[in-house]
Amino acid sequence: MTGHFDVTPTIMPGKPEKFTLHVPEKEFAEFRELLKLSKIGPETWWNQHNDRRFGVSREWLSQAKETWLTTFDWRQHEARINKFPNFKMIVHDLEAGKIELHFLALFSSKRDAIPFIFLHGFPGSFFELLPMMELLTEKYTPATMPYHIIVPSLPNYGLSGGPSENVEMTLDRAARIMHQLMIDLGFSERYVAQGGDLGSMLARIMSVKYKAFNMLTLNPGETAPPSEGLSDEELQEIKRTETWAQTGLAFALEHGTRPSTVGLAIASNPLALLAWTGEKLLEWVDQREPLPLDTILAMVSLYWFTDTFPRSLYHAQVLQTILKGNPLPISKEKPLGYSLFPRDLALLPNAWAHQLYPNLIFFKAHNIGGHFARLEQPKLFLQDIEEFAQQVRGLFVYP
Repeated sequence: MTGHFDVTPTIMPGKPEKFTLHVPEKEFAEFRELLKLSKIGPETWWNQHNDRRFGVSREWLSQAKETWLTTFDWRQHEARINKFPNFKMIVHDLEAGKIELHFLALFSSKRDAIPFIFLHGFPGSFFELLPMMELLTEKYTPATMPYHIIVPSLPNYGLSGGPSENVEMTLDRAARIMHQLMIDLGFSERYVAQGGDLGSMLARIMSVKYKAFNMLTLNPGETAPPSEGLSDEELQEIKRTETWAQTGLAFALEHGTRPSTVGLAIASNPLALLAWTGEKLLEWVDQREPLPLDTILAMVSLYWFTDTFPRSLYHAQVLQTILKGNPLPISKEKPLGYSLFPRDLALLPNAWAHQLYPNLIFFKAHNIGGHFARLEQPKLFLQDIEEFAQQVRGLFVYP
């Protein structure tokens, strides 16, 4: 484990317990047997195309299955995760009751360290933030790191639990639970919430209702100002966003309207999960630097071993909010930062961002990276985090 980053601050009122991830051998053997027996569907006109316009190809799925069975090493990924301090802690919510949350953390021993909470999305997990955490531990010691880094599994995702089956997980509840986690960790005054995808929506809610500043990747659905003043390149990216909204959102409609059916179907075998979520991990990245298959298999494996998929589908409430015409919540007073990666699913050009958000104090447009930018371009992502932290540092007051 990374040395001494696991020493919790003395101000912490909660009682996190250290945790080590290990999938039992019996469960791992069952997974391999089920994967081995999972059938690849017959060739069709659609699944022979390798350009993914109809989804994943039969060839890709067959090759990925073979790699998953033969050369993929889950234990290696477990070891990587366990290099970092892992914790579990019970958080109490008035509506959802007791929620057991998992989080990774890098705690600083500096009195003036800025607390950050990093919120993943779908079909992501804390796995997206491992590269950033590796960079931080290479750059800093606990005595020199100017931040506390909190990377949770969102409620009903990964190694975190959720409410009982009698209580629906909603966006507001998830945001409140994440805020309560920060309170229980002793960060009750102020903290920075960074998020993309579902995590962006939760960070938005936290900025409106709680003491969170935002450093995020914005969700689709912003009300677009007139296009005057945009460059040809920006107009081209906006067109690509519009095309994706017309051709790539069917999955979210299914998740939002029939979560029971799709949850049960995809959770029935690992190959179904790989096809359904692997498609997003293939398509939503910058194709100039695609994710390695090993990374995709690790992320899907985590979903399988934690039964994440059928529990996680409340993420589709974001799209339901947009389709109903409801405005996306976000504070217009607290400092806001936005990192733009050119192959993300929805983009907000600089001019639009400043028109919509008078509180935008940081904007950085990069020339590479996609929807999983934290995983694709961790160095660029961390640079943005540190620049934003410098701009808001004066707003954090310490006794």
